[in-house]
Amino acid sequence: MPQDTKPPVWVLIVGCQAKDWPDVQAALAPQAQLVDALPADAVPALVLIDATEQPQRLPSRLDALRADPLCRSAPVLALAGPSAPVDEWLALGLSDVLQPPWSPARWRARLQPRLQLHQLAVLLREGQQHFETVLHQRSQSVALERDALLWTLALLAERRDHETARHLLRMQGYVRVLALGWRRLTGRLAELDDERLELMVRATPLHDIGKLEVPAHLLRKPGRLTPEEFAIVKTHTLRGHAALASAQAQLEVPCPLLTMAQEIALTHQERWDGTGYPRGLAGEAIPLSGRIVALATVYDALISVRSYKEALPHDTAVAVVCGCRGTHFDPQLVEAFERDHEAIRAVAARHADDADEMHRLIDAALRAPAKAADSPDGVAV
Repeated sequence: MPQDTKPPVWVLIVGCQAKDWPDVQAALAPQAQLVDALPADAVPALVLIDATEQPQRLPSRLDALRADPLCRSAPVLALAGPSAPVDEWLALGLSDVLQPPWSPARWRARLQPRLQLHQLAVLLREGQQHFETVLHQRSQSVALERDALLWTLALLAERRDHETARHLLRMQGYVRVLALGWRRLTGRLAELDDERLELMVRATPLHDIGKLEVPAHLLRKPGRLTPEEFAIVKTHTLRGHAALASAQAQLEVPCPLLTMAQEIALTHQERWDGTGYPRGLAGEAIPLSGRIVALATVYDALISVRSYKEALPHDTAVAVVCGCRGTHFDPQLVEAFERDHEAIRAVAARHADDADEMHRLIDAALRAPAKAADSPDGVAV
């Protein structure tokens, strides 16, 4: 037969001189076990204090039980003589006062309901823990599936511009460092709590999702774009926002991650002085997420190999970013960037692209014939 693995129900007895403890144990067996000392980390279902002798010690015993974190939530009952001041003792915080005459039937009638309540509470707690565990596992599974789909979309967009998964990991790292630095610098915790910060980091890989609708030959053009070509490339902000908004509209309830991704996709090319695109927003009219991703985007472009340039050293890139304080970038973000630029450097090093690999990708693209805007690899605009 399988053994019962349920933990025992402990009833702690305080004051071992009571002559009736064996009768109490017999009345409660096998439901509960009386002990005068609890096993390690055990929580009693009940505490019974013998106050038939030395009743003056009852207050100090109660204080000691309240000070014990394992005992403070257990009901405490006192065994008392016939002349005990019951109301006075109940006022001390006792759950009940048991007076003679005593018998097994009376012990069971007075104590077993409390043990049953304890067991019910244990079952409810175990059920809640199981529910929370299953819910957490399910939530993690759903989050993993969602993030995998979002990363797939993000990587498709980045591949059209010679970018890699490492670029997206760098961007997430930069955004986290900059967001934490801005929060420390400004103290504006209400605008960027931990939940919003994590949403920002997770949504960052989708900042260029609109490039899926921009012809690849324009994104990979080695030389300077014509004004007409640049006007097409700039539409990636509006197109990305529209695509994410369309996805949001298919859901029955708003998705905060998609909302954040829309905000970033639309505003990460805006500039602090109002000369950016697509709306020419200026200052704090640009959402914080867009201002942060704008700086991260430029820094990563500066330190990365492109078809038209080699990568700049970190210190040179820092100088370029700092030179755009108050024009391209939020001055407070630039200050946070300056303070934490070594952490930014560490992110860049941890997720660095392989330079030879990037050169091979770029050389292959330059040797390939240009494709029309409406070719299979380039979406008509």
